[in-house]
Amino acid sequence: MSSGSERVLVRLDGEDAEAAIRTAQDLGGTVGGWVIGMDLLLDCGPILVGALCALGKRVLVDLSFLARPSVVARGVARMGKLGARWVSVSGLGGRAAVEAAVGAGRDYPDTGVAISASWTGWLRDDELRGVGIGDTPGQQVSRMTKLAVRCGADGIVFPAPESGVVVQVSGNSERFSRFAEASGGLSSGGKMGETSDILARGAHWVIVPQHAVLGD
Repeated sequence: MSSGSERVLVRLDGEDAEAAIRTAQDLGGTVGGWVIGMDLLLDCGPILVGALCALGKRVLVDLSFLARPSVVARGVARMGKLGARWVSVSGLGGRAAVEAAVGAGRDYPDTGVAISASWTGWLRDDELRGVGIGDTPGQQVSRMTKLAVRCGADGIVFPAPESGVVVQVSGNSERFSRFAEASGGLSSGGKMGETSDILARGAHWVIVPQHAVLGD
C-alpha cells in the first residue's frame, strides 16, 4: 500500500451487499473510503450507502448515470440524507442538471457534489465520435472541469491521465476536490503502487477498482 493510502477511495463491486460490507470492514484501516457505483445501487439499493457510511469512512456515490435535472436533484438529496460524503453526477446532463445537483446539495452541508468526466477514460475515440463527440479526452475533461467550477460544484471525477488538464483549469482552490479515476486509461490497470504518483500530479483523491486492492 502506498504512503497515500488514506487518499485512496476503493470502487466496490459485486452483486451482494453483505460481501461489499465485509470488504469495506476488512480494508477500512488501509484506505480512505469507498465509491458506490450504479451496479451496486441497482443490485443492492440505496440502503447500502447508509450501511457503508455507518462504518465511519468517506463514501462517494456515483450517480453519473442520471441526467434529467429533477431526477439528479432527488438523487443527490437521497444520498445526502443517507450520509454520503460526496455524490458525483454526469456533466453530460448539461448545466441545468449540474446546477440542480449543486442546489440540492446545499441542503446537506456535509455532502459535496462532484461532476464526473470519467467516461472519457473508458470510451474509445471511435465510440465518442459515434455519438457526436469529436474532442480529445483532454478537451472533454477541460470542458467538464470548467462547467463544474462555473456551477459551484465541489469537485471533478476524471481519468488519472488528465490530471494536468484538471489542475490547470481548476487552479489551487482548497474547496475544489480532484478525484482521479485510476481504473481507466492506465496501462497497468491502476495498481496501488501508482497512487503516490497520481497524487503528486495534483489529484486530491485516487479512485481504484476493488481488484487492485484485493489482488483478485
